[in-house]
Amino acid sequence: MTIIRLDSVTKFYGQIKIIDDISLKIKLGERLIILGPSGCGKTTILRLIAGLIAPDEGKIVIEGELASENGQILLPPEQRNLGMVFQDLALWPHFSVAGNIEFGLKAIGMPLRERKIRIMDTLKLVGLEGFAERKPGELSGGQQQRVALARALASRPGALLMDEPLSSLDPELNIRLRKEVLRLHEKSGFTLLYVTHDREEAWALSNRMILMRKGRIEIDGSVEEARDYFNRDLLER
Repeated sequence: MTIIRLDSVTKFYGQIKIIDDISLKIKLGERLIILGPSGCGKTTILRLIAGLIAPDEGKIVIEGELASENGQILLPPEQRNLGMVFQDLALWPHFSVAGNIEFGLKAIGMPLRERKIRIMDTLKLVGLEGFAERKPGELSGGQQQRVALARALASRPGALLMDEPLSSLDPELNIRLRKEVLRLHEKSGFTLLYVTHDREEAWALSNRMILMRKGRIEIDGSVEEARDYFNRDLLER
């Protein structure tokens, strides 16, 4: 089942074409990694899917509903059934852990009693029981990362969008949290769309990989196909 579809999507920033006629189908439950250098358009794809910006050309369909088309956002972000983890995490420092998670649940109109239960369930899922009243500044980098994951997962989204979420962490913590993402994916079954410029991170997380360059998709296939492409590309240079 296709949960997200992009049809001939193009996006300009000024006169610069950032996304160049991309078509893409993302299936329910898969782990799709978008790999490419800075400026290739991979973060723009997440922003387009999330509804933070609109495509200048083409359309985006989410769970069968037309979400954006030809410069218009037809379905606002809060109605797209998506969770997002940003590179800078975007946690509110003056809110507690529970407050950070609850903010999104309030936005979708969840009743108070259900919100409280959902917060506790989600903190248990990411291994942060007992941390509900702490502020982000009282947590380690890895714990803050888990709060951002909990906030994104609390609404039980159909898909989780992650934009280079582990890039600022040291290598040991990066590897540990990769495993955590895989565990949460296996346990919860959400669709994962994950952007990175780190090949090792991509190899570890992917069961389908897209390689991007200059706003276009170079490869859409398995990890093995992506590795072969990189090896050929290096030999040809």
